[in-house]
Amino acid sequence: MTTHRERLQNELYKKIEEYDVLVSCLNERARHLGNETYFTHLRLYKEQKDQIEDIMKYFDEVGLDAKENTTEMILTIALKEFHHYIMKIKNG
Repeated sequence: MTTHRERLQNELYKKIEEYDVLVSCLNERARHLGNETYFTHLRLYKEQKDQIEDIMKYFDEVGLDAKENTTEMILTIALKEFHHYIMKIKNG
């Protein structure tokens, strides 16, 4: 016999599987249509979630437009900066 928590955990795993399938389908459809949008299977852990929340709070304090203060925008900026850093190292 499973507990209520175990049932909820199993439901979570099933939803995660459905999410992964949905992301794959969206990417395939976008690829077929020549759309440049690509979705990832990103999983943030508590520490990363907390870091993003700290960044969002800071952006709120400095008056960044709310529609630009999203997880996606923060990760996009972070990736761009990290890419710039790596290319600087690579190219000496």
